Formats: sequence, structure tokens, C-alpha cells
Amino acid sequence: MTLITTKSDLEHICNLIDESGRFGMDLEFIPERTYTAELCLVQIATNDEVFLIDPLALPDLTPIWQRIANPDLLKVLHAGDQDLDLMFTASRLLPQNVMDTQIAAGFIGFGYPVGYGKLLQQLLNISISKTESYTDWTHRPLSKSQIEYAIDDVRHLLPMYDRLVERLQSMNRAEWVKEECKKYSELEYYNRDRTNDFFRVKGANTLNRRGLAVLRELTGWRHGEAHRINKPLKSILQDGILLEFARRPPKDLADIQRIRGVRPDQARQYGAGLLKAVKEGLAVADEELPRWPQTRIPSRREVLMADVLYTVLRVICFDLDIATELVATRGILEALVRQHVEGNLQTSTLPIMHGWRHEMAGKQLVEMLDGASLVMQFRDDEHPVHMELERNGHG
Repeated sequence: MTLITTKSDLEHICNLIDESGRFGMDLEFIPERTYTAELCLVQIATNDEVFLIDPLALPDLTPIWQRIANPDLLKVLHAGDQDLDLMFTASRLLPQNVMDTQIAAGFIGFGYPVGYGKLLQQLLNISISKTESYTDWTHRPLSKSQIEYAIDDVRHLLPMYDRLVERLQSMNRAEWVKEECKKYSELEYYNRDRTNDFFRVKGANTLNRRGLAVLRELTGWRHGEAHRINKPLKSILQDGILLEFARRPPKDLADIQRIRGVRPDQARQYGAGLLKAVKEGLAVADEELPRWPQTRIPSRREVLMADVLYTVLRVICFDLDIATELVATRGILEALVRQHVEGNLQTSTLPIMHGWRHEMAGKQLVEMLDGASLVMQFRDDEHPVHMELERNGHG
């Protein structure tokens, strides 16, 4: 197979997509060399054909991105979060009408997250090779094994989608999956707030408030610099070095050069910007200094209640063949207990209180918090734990 490298061939593919009304898609990219992942290959599968598009030779993929944003066309991906994030970054167009087969699989008993190869084997009894996972996709020409790998990553997506939808519809869960995949069409999913990234730097909790202010300015400066020259964050300066500068703010280039791990070229290239960021952090007014986020530590009672709710949730999910990870975490259930204690459930934004999650499990968990009795019994059958709520004396 030859790579698609001309606009005319790209237009032909887009016409086939429009005729089909749907397509499978995958990207090959290298994330570790640059600030924005380097797109190396775009794989498209229609109902009848597979195409490999070379973005190194054909960097303007606007016609493809426009179809990603077209709500009338179905897009099928597996574990599509990174791919879709890269597409949005490249186009600033919101993906629409996306089906993620990894998410869909979690609703019908395959667990979550399940790998593409494993799902393909279990669902369609097809085995594929994953030997090219860490290959250099920037190298041209692509090897035969790279091409085979790239084709295999998309050629089965539409048949997999069809099989998944059959099972989802038979279990009345197709709408649940659509609801879950709508997150890919929300601007908030891609515009992540980096304001508090400095709290994630290892050791940040050892700094005083002034040190946190300096660290905040330094991490913001590093993001801007990395974006400007399209280099990975930690190739600018490592977290530990930023932490040391926050702890002992440098006054001049000589102070920067005294810190172990800072190369002479880094000091020359980044010194002025780094010193400016430090100065801005030191100039923050005392009353505006950042504080370490204060979260109320749950009581032993609340932790125990959340643990019981999580056990109940696991039983519900086991009986329904849905991955517990798609429904709620222990942390979310601790928050549910806390909101119940504080009387804030009516205004809760927790996912377990809305949509399919609430219908499936949230209502029962809230009833337990409201005082409903729970009767559990072990059984020797396909549902090993039988569970029943007794509300006001009635089951």
C-alpha cells in the first residue's frame, strides 16, 4: 500500500467517507519529543477500504478534521482520547458523533479499559500483531510491518463497532454509551485548566506560600516556553530544578548556574525568562499568595460508608456486566457520602447523580444513605451475591 500524499487523493477519501456516512480512524504519533505530539500517520477505514495518509508530506488535513467535526458522520475509534485531543489541537474543531469502542466494551462485560487487540480477539476472534507499538513513525519509507500494523489498527474498527452495537442494543445500553461518548464533543474536555499545575510538582507541599507563588510563575513560564519552541516540558527544566528555584529564588544568572542540573546552554537560553518569572512570584501581594488546597478529611464513619457503597456498586455492576470503573470511583462515593451528610445532594454535580449512572446505581446508593435497609445473601449461581433494598419496611 502507498501512502496518501496528494490533495486529490485526500479529496477522494473524503468523498468515500461522505458516501459511507461513517469511518474508523486511528493516529500514529510521537508524544515525547515535542510539546504537542508529532502526528506521523492517519489511518482511515471506510466500509470497504483502508487508507494511510502521510501528514509529513500532506500537513494540511483540514478536509479530514472537518469530517471529524461533522455530526452527520459517525467516527469510530478505540481509546480515542489522545487521538481526539491531537485532532482538536491541530484543527480547533470539536469532534462530533464519536463512538469509542473501548468505552462501549466496558458496558457489556469486557472490563475497562480493555486493549484493542484483546477486545478484537474476544469479540471477533481475530489476532493482530502489536510489535510496532514503539516504532519510529517519522521514518520514511515505512516498513512492511509498520504498514501492516497501521492497517490492522483500523481495518476491524467498523466490524467491531457493529458487533458492539448489536450487543448494546440487545441490553438496552446503546444510549448509555452515546451519553458517555458525548464528553468528546465538549469544549471543556480539551481546554484543560492548567492554573493549578504547580501543585502537582513533587515536593510542592514543602513550600511556604511565597515559594508556591514563585513555583506557580515558574511552571507557567515553562509551559509558555515549551509551547513557543514546541519542546517537552521537562526538556526546558526538570521539576526538581523549578522546585529548588522556588525554595531559593535566584537573583541573577550566577545563582541559576549554581544549581546542580542546569546546563550552561539552559542558563543562557532561559535565564532571562526564568528570572522574570521568579521576580513576578516574589512580587505577589501577601493576601494573594496561593494556598495549598484544603480538602476536608473524611471521618472514619464516612470512609466506612463509602466502602460499603463501593461494595454495593461492584455487585450492581457485576450483575449488569458493566465495568465499575465507568460508573464511579471510591473517591466519588466518598464525595457522595459527604454531600449527603452536608445536605447538598440536590445540587450535586457528581456523575453518579446524573444520567445513566444515576438510573443504574445512584438512586439505590442514595436510598441506602437515606436509611433503606440492605439484605445480602451469597448464592451458588451466576449471581453469587443477591442484594435487595428494603424501603420503609418493604422490599
